[in-house]
Amino acid sequence: MMKNALCLLAASGLLLCACANAAYPARRIELVAAGNAGGGLDTAARALDNALHEARLIEQPIIINNMGGAAGDAAKAYVHQKKGDAHVLYLESNRIFQNKIVGTTQLDFDNFVPVARLITEYLVWVVRADAPQRSARDILDQIKGDPAAVTFGVGSMPSNDYFNVVRPALQHGVDYKKLRIAAFRGNLNIQLLGGHVPVISTTLSEAMEHVKAGKARLIATSAPSPQGGALQGVPHWRGMGIDMHILHWRGLFAPAGTPREVIAFWDDRLGKLMKTDAWKKALAQYGWADAFADSAQFKRELVAERDLTAQLLRELGFAK
Repeated sequence: MMKNALCLLAASGLLLCACANAAYPARRIELVAAGNAGGGLDTAARALDNALHEARLIEQPIIINNMGGAAGDAAKAYVHQKKGDAHVLYLESNRIFQNKIVGTTQLDFDNFVPVARLITEYLVWVVRADAPQRSARDILDQIKGDPAAVTFGVGSMPSNDYFNVVRPALQHGVDYKKLRIAAFRGNLNIQLLGGHVPVISTTLSEAMEHVKAGKARLIATSAPSPQGGALQGVPHWRGMGIDMHILHWRGLFAPAGTPREVIAFWDDRLGKLMKTDAWKKALAQYGWADAFADSAQFKRELVAERDLTAQLLRELGFAK
């Protein structure tokens, strides 16, 4: 009798677990975008929300919470307080580990659960349409002879657009510590088109308006291989004999303590989303490249990327 009762109890428990998992998400999802409304992270968050619902992969609403303060650290601190909350997700870039390296926070991805890398936007070198330099190789050769011969404009330091200058220069034999790199908080295109800097390193989407208007040219991309679309014919670093690429990615994280079953749910749903017309439409609309990595692959690649970034930042004097 007791044995039968225990079996019944165990079976009931399994049934309850199955029902709980099947019901997830049981309420709305809070998606924290570590950037202000209208920015890259916000755009990715809204595209994800729209595509998931259009593809009918989720029924509950997704509420986007923009938290752009302190270069993403405000969002980190907020989500860190949501430990174990399966209905919170967090969209961030490589600042998830970079900020700790430079000393602005004690948190990095070890304090969260990597869920998936969703997309990447490739970086580009951009010059004015009438620039005398015809290629990135011309500029690399120029700064190999004199590292201060060309001033590069970037959005911030350190950042991916900054690494997109330093890393190819390093591999080309340039004394990269003597490079002239200026960070501008405003629109980089204004600095380029106004003649204040001859070259900028930025994301493809930031440059495309002026490229389409014939005011600027793309001379290099951080993509790992030849690309189509707006990057058709634009040389990539590996094609120039420089063994590097940079993914300017957007990735999802969950609070520490999120159940494994919930991560498995998102592995399944996001894996399916990548194959839908709804998601492919979003990629085409925003000029993104598919860079999907599930939770396990994403975590492995985060570790490798963090180690490389930490080494470079120490050499450049940014690491605390």
